[in-house]
Amino acid sequence: MGGVLISARSAKRRMKRRIGIQGFLMVLAIILSLGFSRFLFPQWRQEALDEFLDVLGTNIILLGFLFRIAARGHKAEISHRGESLIKDGLYGLMRHPMYFGTFFIGLGIVLVLFQWWAFLLFLAVFLLIYAPQTNREEDNLFRRFGQEYKNYCQTTPRYIPDLAGWFEKDLRDYLFFNWSWLKKELPSLITVTAIVIAIETWHDRRLFGYKECTKELGELLLVIVFFMIISGLFYAGKNRPRKN
Repeated sequence: MGGVLISARSAKRRMKRRIGIQGFLMVLAIILSLGFSRFLFPQWRQEALDEFLDVLGTNIILLGFLFRIAARGHKAEISHRGESLIKDGLYGLMRHPMYFGTFFIGLGIVLVLFQWWAFLLFLAVFLLIYAPQTNREEDNLFRRFGQEYKNYCQTTPRYIPDLAGWFEKDLRDYLFFNWSWLKKELPSLITVTAIVIAIETWHDRRLFGYKECTKELGELLLVIVFFMIISGLFYAGKNRPRKN
């Protein structure tokens, strides 16, 4: 048992290190994209389409962070030492909900900032980074939990939830969170959102003029209010985490 706990702590440290490195690389990639803005950023002057994609993309970014917050917080609360296999919450919908949330964050950034073909580049980089990492994590879980994890894999998709069954389920039985869980993801949430909004405001000012600065702030406030309302539906006060 002691060896398992030591291994779990080591895995947790490695995960924290990976999350920090990946967050840094994401921010660095966004900043570097400014140097190639004329190539990467859309140059259309259709203001209505631009605003629609801004709102849609920003909400997808926040939804991605909501998935990460819910998955990370639930796992830490139920199995903070990694001594048990988490199979409920978002882990009842997919085996890697944090990576699913990361994918949504990247998708939202592409919608807000980049041309459509940049999604193909993002998808290639995402798979290059996370596919091998997922395989290593699953190999480790097979060694630790054996048949229990094998059975879990047979009933739970790896990345993409069973969309056909979504309408038969109450999503609040899977997606729930406490506000206290936010603190671990808050620095990344603030940094990514602030950089994306700042870059998009700068880009829109170039295309549409200074009036966009005020409009972008108004749009951001509306998005935040909408997101808070949606988040309230999944507050863990109504759906307390359950132990396996």
